[in-house]
Amino acid sequence: MRAVLIAALCVPFVTGCSGMLADQVTKEAQQKCASQGKQFVQDDVKKQDNPIYSSAEVSGHCAGPGDPGYVAPK
Repeated sequence: MRAVLIAALCVPFVTGCSGMLADQVTKEAQQKCASQGKQFVQDDVKKQDNPIYSSAEVSGHCAGPGDPGYVAPK
């Protein structure tokens, strides 16, 4: 999983729509990685809000023990 892009129409004057989209995509990526027994490691987030549409691009990868970015559970 290298990059996930999601865009949606938002109600004008609603701020933070791209943040909600980024959170949704991140949760979906975390679930996909967890189904493989790994963690989602976020590399970058790009958000764009304007009165017509909002978009969010979240990039990252699934990491297991020994992989860069993996955080051992406590």
